[in-house]
Amino acid sequence: MFERSSAIIRDGKKLAFEYIPDKLVCRDAQMTELENAFRPLFFNNVPCTAYVTGSVGTGKTVTVRKFCSDMRGEFSVSGKSLDIIYVNCRLKNSEYGVMLELVRHYDRLFSDRGFSVDQMISSLKQHINSEKTPVVIILDEADVILRSSAKNVVYQLTRFSEDATAGIPVSLILISQYSLQALALDQASQSSFGRSGTVKFDKYNEDQLRDIVKLRADLALGPGSITDDGIGMIAKISAPYGDARLAMEILEKAANLAETKGARYIDLDHIRTAGASVYSDVSESKLESLDLNRLLVLLSIARSLFKNPEVTTLHAQGTYAAACEEFGVPAKKYTQYYTYVKDLEARSLIKTELRPEPAGGRATYITITGIPPRDLAENLEGMIESRLRREDMSV
Repeated sequence: MFERSSAIIRDGKKLAFEYIPDKLVCRDAQMTELENAFRPLFFNNVPCTAYVTGSVGTGKTVTVRKFCSDMRGEFSVSGKSLDIIYVNCRLKNSEYGVMLELVRHYDRLFSDRGFSVDQMISSLKQHINSEKTPVVIILDEADVILRSSAKNVVYQLTRFSEDATAGIPVSLILISQYSLQALALDQASQSSFGRSGTVKFDKYNEDQLRDIVKLRADLALGPGSITDDGIGMIAKISAPYGDARLAMEILEKAANLAETKGARYIDLDHIRTAGASVYSDVSESKLESLDLNRLLVLLSIARSLFKNPEVTTLHAQGTYAAACEEFGVPAKKYTQYYTYVKDLEARSLIKTELRPEPAGGRATYITITGIPPRDLAENLEGMIESRLRREDMSV
């Protein structure tokens, strides 16, 4: 029932954004900042804090979890123990929920009824004292609780080591999309994170996304399952958002689509379809808003891209001339044609890039990432025929 028709996906778990690879792409600087922030914990048994911030899909969670895993390994090599507790505050979005998750790290059978938050805090302290092991608590999507009355839990946790854990350091890492200044932390909690500073994650650029997709493809897919052009297309679709999570989702959807269709590898149309299912720039309403000339230009581009990831404007213009002849419409000169191309780009229907040519000079390259060109061409052909019939009827 669930047999695969091809061997494209070798290890699907490694396509998940949450998977932690042995090597992270383009996050060495953030790993170093975290290491510097937690040196007092490793060398002097002093509790530390860090505030990690950046947009969705910038690798915050995977980097923090990788850092904590590596740090626990360093502790082990040195003959010391370190405990790591991870809580997603979007799932545990109350003070009660966060504290219950922390206590259940030590006691999986701890009841979710009959205990107050204060009683759970007391129980957590007792467990930490009993274990006598330093602990790092990671609160992911912390802005969910920091924007509510549950933010008191942050204050409580930053004071654990000072209050009643018998010298056992309790460190804290908060992960959030929002800057520390944008959240309503009380003065005492802000001062705790002010001492350590903020670890900031910028959006990925296209080259970085390409490296990330290639790494995951090498880990998760069989040999030859995706081409360099395919990897580049996923990076190009994701680049405007700087979002590796989006890139991973497109890669996974494209791989599953290719397997469903019994393909031997992931082709560009699988990627375009996957990209459109995640986020599509090409809508019916956008196409309906185009006049006949722009429809024909877009058709020529789509047809030129049947077997190519990108084409030059000169290549597409040759296809445009043939399409105009096919539909009995006079073709425009290159200057007007190029104006239509730039207008289609302004409408987010295509993407262009001016690049130097090996033989000298420069050329404008065109791509379509939001929909498979064959599907787009078929849709455009029907719209053009309908538009011409309406014009004939009005004469």
